[in-house]
Amino acid sequence: MPTRAVDITLLLPPFLLILFRVGGLTLTAPIFSSTGVPARVKAGFAFVVSLMIAPIVLPRVPLNLPLGEVLVSVFGELLIGLILGMSVGFVFLGTRLAGMIIAQQAGIALGRVINPMMDDQTTIVGQVYFLVTLMVFLAIGGHRAMMAALLDTYRTIPPAGFRMSESFLPLLVTLLTSAFKLAMRMAAPAVITLFMASLTMGLLSRTIPQLNVLTVGFAVRVLAGLTMAALALPYAFDLINEAVVDTIVMFRDVVVTTGAG
Repeated sequence: MPTRAVDITLLLPPFLLILFRVGGLTLTAPIFSSTGVPARVKAGFAFVVSLMIAPIVLPRVPLNLPLGEVLVSVFGELLIGLILGMSVGFVFLGTRLAGMIIAQQAGIALGRVINPMMDDQTTIVGQVYFLVTLMVFLAIGGHRAMMAALLDTYRTIPPAGFRMSESFLPLLVTLLTSAFKLAMRMAAPAVITLFMASLTMGLLSRTIPQLNVLTVGFAVRVLAGLTMAALALPYAFDLINEAVVDTIVMFRDVVVTTGAG
């Protein structure tokens, strides 16, 4: 019995490092970080996943880690999970931004709805795009790919082996830029249509001065914008799929570079 007690005591610090890396992912990753998921469920999920991967990871971790080193390494482990979750979250940020752009140009941005998963307000179009992104993310197995990317980090960066690299900051900047590009590509068809509708209404107001452009133009812009957004939505599936894959690949590359360094 005393021997088992000592063994458990030695295993607690390495297990704590594993738990914090998985826990960091649950704090920022889509679905896992949803405010609709109770904190106890998130903590339980992180604990169960950590238990499942502990037998594979623990042999690579020294069992006699000093307490001070464990406390310092915890922040590095948490940061790895946070960065992975944020990286994937940028895809959802880009699609929501696309919906906000369309709603703003169509003149319906003032109509807001509550997004229970993000616990904030967004436009109706942004909420639709968010739900579409969530369905595509689950359909292509994005949640499994995200967990696989997290597990692969242990191959190159073992627990207590994280060292802050200059590669992470360019990664976040690149992913933020990619999210903005994704938003522009998804919103482009509707925005161009709205521009053409505004141009047409301007020409009609010059040709037919009796036409009430403010009254007719608003309805035309809303109808044109939403119609084009709906028609272009099927083509957004490939864009979302490409964005998710590229994000996870870039994160893996940075992790491999950091581990090699």
